[in-house]
Amino acid sequence: MKELIVVRELTGAGSEITYVPVPCRGNIKSVRVVSDLQMDATGTLTIARGTDTVNLVTVPAGNVAAGVVLDGVPDTTNKGLIFDPDSATTAHKAIKITDDATFLGGAATVTILIAYDDSAYVQQKALGS
Repeated sequence: MKELIVVRELTGAGSEITYVPVPCRGNIKSVRVVSDLQMDATGTLTIARGTDTVNLVTVPAGNVAAGVVLDGVPDTTNKGLIFDPDSATTAHKAIKITDDATFLGGAATVTILIAYDDSAYVQQKALGS
């Protein structure tokens, strides 16, 4: 089953970091972003588990007007990383959202939709005989 996590982030004109606690064990399937202010060309919004990027939203050349929805791109290597509120590792308990200093031209409200899949699993090698 997929859950939808909605984050409303009030941003300033510089780089911002927001942490969102995960509701259960799972991974991020997709990310969508919309802002009430123009998003600036080549600016990025990074969705991560600690220092590992899971999904990246990059504003295309030419800027994007307020109200336009951008879809993130899953990271090739880390797209399936597992988040878990019961993990012993602090970084695995929350989604880290970072927008760089060029993402927006000023203070804005950004709405981020995260499709979170709670059916995550871990593959293990078969036990030896």
